[in-house]
Amino acid sequence: MIYSLTGKVTLENENLIIVDTGAMAFEVICSAHTAFALSGKSDAQTVLTYLQVREDGMSLFGFASKKEKNLFNDLIQISGVGPKMAATILSGLPLDDLIKAIINSDIKLLSSIKGLGKKTAERIALELSSKLGGEGALESIIENNAAAVSSKMPVKKEIEEASEVLMSMGVSKADAIEIAKTNYTEGITSEALVVACLKNMHK
Repeated sequence: MIYSLTGKVTLENENLIIVDTGAMAFEVICSAHTAFALSGKSDAQTVLTYLQVREDGMSLFGFASKKEKNLFNDLIQISGVGPKMAATILSGLPLDDLIKAIINSDIKLLSSIKGLGKKTAERIALELSSKLGGEGALESIIENNAAAVSSKMPVKKEIEEASEVLMSMGVSKADAIEIAKTNYTEGITSEALVVACLKNMHK
């Protein structure tokens, strides 16, 4: 079992990264959130992994956090949810929002995830809502989100406009805003910010 990889991470597409450990480079399937969180950085990143072994080959799945990997492991225990479907589900919503939707059995929100049907969404909520909704689970998510929001700078017009462009290209809202904020500098125009985002996303 490959528990993790540490190396330079480059983005192939929103659900695929390459992790170059020096001796070898690994192709890793992941959620869009993990792809954008770990790629394009100058220093080495650690990617938690799950190795799927089948008769026709092996696939390596990666995660930016233990929390995301744990939810992935829970999802693939559900009938009808394989590793690739689980990675798609993890891409559909920010991690805390996805966990809240499962705990609250929000079938409408879960079904809005591309590729996730209503019956499978109901099965996920039924089997995981009590497991994920342990004592204080929702309160902890809410507190963490509030702390994160309070620590972020106000969203400027250029960031909003650049985020909208990124979202039109298939980037999730949460990732688009984060990428735009990371590349924002005082006085930059919206157009220049979009260019900077695209350039740094694909380094």
